[in-house]
Amino acid sequence: MKLYMFPVAPNPTRVRLYLAEKAAAGKGLGIEEVAVNLREGEQKSPEHQARNPFEKLPVLELDDGSFLTESLPIIEYLEELHPEPPLLGSDPLERARVRELERIAELSVLYPIARVVHSTNSPLGLPPSREMAAHFGELIPKGLKVLDDRLSDGRPFLAGERPSIADCTLAAGLQFGRFGKVELDPRFENVARWDAAYRERPAALSVLVM
Repeated sequence: MKLYMFPVAPNPTRVRLYLAEKAAAGKGLGIEEVAVNLREGEQKSPEHQARNPFEKLPVLELDDGSFLTESLPIIEYLEELHPEPPLLGSDPLERARVRELERIAELSVLYPIARVVHSTNSPLGLPPSREMAAHFGELIPKGLKVLDDRLSDGRPFLAGERPSIADCTLAAGLQFGRFGKVELDPRFENVARWDAAYRERPAALSVLVM
């Protein structure tokens, strides 16, 4: 299998962190990474449009030559194939909790950070919008507050004692924020603690570039 990706882009990054966490736990999946340069517009090429007509990343090419798009379905497909070590939880309630946290991390942190970055200094050349940046900038603290509260019991990872896809998504979002000069609000000390510790993990060091 091949994973089409671009470094720093948040959605490919969370899939790459998932793969790195598997590898760090001794379960490397042997998936080849192929860079598609978003800044140079390679996502608009006929070759990539054949992989994903929406011209987005990541894309997973399966062994039969077909393609799977969207980061969360890619992760869940790979987790179905390789459930150990579990990054989506090991029982129904734990899986529900992990998915809940992952959705909060994406929809309330990663996504608004991405909108602020693309509304202020888009690496893809999207037009700036002061109004959009202000709107999504107001949403980020709400998501961080929820996650900060979850981490207030001193747990090392968002879902408890071991890493999950929720950590991968939050780390990808915060890295894109650093890239786009979206500062982490210092009020959220538990998230800051988690962020500093997670970025020192071997999996994170192998993927995150900033």
